[in-house]
Amino acid sequence: MPSFQDNNYLFVDGEIEENAFVRDFKKKFRDFYAKQQTKNNIVEFILSLGEYIATRISVVLVLISVLFDILFESFNEKKNMLATKMFWGRGNFLSSALKVLFLSVFFILAITYLYRKPTATVAGSDELERVGVAQVDLMVMNSSLNTLIPKDRPNRDWRKYVVKRGDTLAGIASQFDINSKSIMWANNIKSEYALKLGTELDIPPRDGVQVTVKKGDTVASLAKKYSADPGDIVDWNWIEGGEIVIGAELFIPNGSIPEPPKPVYAATVAPLNKTSASIAYTQVPVDASVGKFLGWPVGGPSRISRGFFPGHYGIDIYPTGGQPSVVAAAPGRVISAGWGGSGRYYGFGNYVHLDHGNGYTTLYAHMAKLYVGTGTSVGQGQALGQIGATGVAYGVHVHFELRRGDMNRINPAPYMY
Repeated sequence: MPSFQDNNYLFVDGEIEENAFVRDFKKKFRDFYAKQQTKNNIVEFILSLGEYIATRISVVLVLISVLFDILFESFNEKKNMLATKMFWGRGNFLSSALKVLFLSVFFILAITYLYRKPTATVAGSDELERVGVAQVDLMVMNSSLNTLIPKDRPNRDWRKYVVKRGDTLAGIASQFDINSKSIMWANNIKSEYALKLGTELDIPPRDGVQVTVKKGDTVASLAKKYSADPGDIVDWNWIEGGEIVIGAELFIPNGSIPEPPKPVYAATVAPLNKTSASIAYTQVPVDASVGKFLGWPVGGPSRISRGFFPGHYGIDIYPTGGQPSVVAAAPGRVISAGWGGSGRYYGFGNYVHLDHGNGYTTLYAHMAKLYVGTGTSVGQGQALGQIGATGVAYGVHVHFELRRGDMNRINPAPYMY
């Protein structure tokens, strides 16, 4: 136990005596009043009270200093004892402390691991009232944010496609793995050659027909009309109870629009041109939905020299002055243009084949040069090339054909106005 007489303390007994500053102040103050030869009892009382308070504060400070000295001395003794044990204890104390530290770290890691691992509960046949899941703060590693879609899941989304140069309906259909007829039905396209550059097409999710429910329609009647399976219609459109709403859009999987009845053919006599009285007998389709839609295919003075007959499936028009241009008899799109050296265009020389989007096409052959290429959209009366005598031709003229579709060649005269 330390002695209070030890010189290590901050204060000594002599410091408890009256402060020199206070003593000098009192002396000067008393001398001042002595000179005035007056004595003020109140002032004397205040001075005595201040002196008493200053003395007591000094005592309190001394006591606090002594208390802190005792505490610091005890701390130093404990510190010295601990250091001595660690040094002379041959590492036993340090070893114990490290063991405690390692055990604490292991306990913390074990608890953390248990809370990271999800809790799985085996459910029996009884209905579960609630499911408990351990809370996790971090996302499980190797997880994916993307929804995995089974490969055999059917596509249900309609897509868009913009027609590019050189596209055909067959090629587009092959790209989306559907039938070209499904694309035609979805976009109200009458002919597979009626594609126009830049047109945006609606591509159905699979083969079938998109229909609007009308009054009186049922799942069974729609299935019968479009040659489809009623179960496929219900499953695809998520129809509950087999009830459909008027005005609703339904997709008929694997459905098809019935082909219109074929036109009736009758034997007729038809004039071949405006300037010649020659006539020919042929089978002319009665197609009131099309009517006369073809103009004159030569942009200058000209006449028909040879008409339509078996073996010559078109009309030959000769110019009567100069070499005028061959022009489009109706608006359309060039589905083929070039040199007819082989195949179905053999012998035509420089030719242009136009699709008019109404199920009919026209062909212009033997031109000296071409002004348009495949995929070009043209208007009625637009120049296609210069009249000539290329290919198998006898004299400068244009061989003009009308075809229903691509290959069924018919007499163009009844369709010319």
